Amino acid sequence: MIRSENVEPQTISGLVLSVCLFVMVVLVAMGTLPAESLTMVLPMVFAVFIMELYRKKSHPFLDIAVTLLGCVYIAIPMSMMAVMALHPVTGATETYHGALVMGCILHVWASDTGAYFIGTRFGRTKLFERISPKKSWEGFFGGLALSFVASWFNHSFFGELELHQWMIISVIVTVFGTLGDLTESMLKRSIHIKDSGTIFPGHGGILDRFDAVLVAIPFVCTYLWLIGRFG
Repeated sequence: MIRSENVEPQTISGLVLSVCLFVMVVLVAMGTLPAESLTMVLPMVFAVFIMELYRKKSHPFLDIAVTLLGCVYIAIPMSMMAVMALHPVTGATETYHGALVMGCILHVWASDTGAYFIGTRFGRTKLFERISPKKSWEGFFGGLALSFVASWFNHSFFGELELHQWMIISVIVTVFGTLGDLTESMLKRSIHIKDSGTIFPGHGGILDRFDAVLVAIPFVCTYLWLIGRFG
């Protein structure tokens, strides 16, 4: 998205750093490596600064910043999804809890669906017109309502959490998922592009399919830690 005459991020370095961070988090979450081993990622972060010395580009500040931004925006949320699925759960015998991640994704789908249909039919009050003229408060609350329905489904089908905890997650996902959608729209508008990619024609790019999840997951993961979900 960001590559232009003035910004040339270190694509390979960013990908390597992101993959290594994800793999390390997975291994720590599974108990294969101690948590202290995550410090091994830090030299790789600063290696991005060092490598910029040898690229001889005219905007090193921007190149480094955008390279690391990709890691923060994509790799960290994906890593936290791995923590939700693989980290030992207090009092549980299972080692894999994919239902937590799937439940959050269902909340995102429900929120998006409810917001679309209610917003299209009843939307009058603009939610954030400067960034997304089509989003409305009516659509937001419609999405929240359908997300509450998804809470009942998640509790009945997946279990894992109490109903009120799934409902709290539905609020977190709806609020921060909407903000994630707006954030990605803001980023695209800032560089005057309509789609983030061409892998999914007509869908705005693959990033549009995950923009809500990427921002919501860190907040959901933090909530699960606060309620003592992780052992």
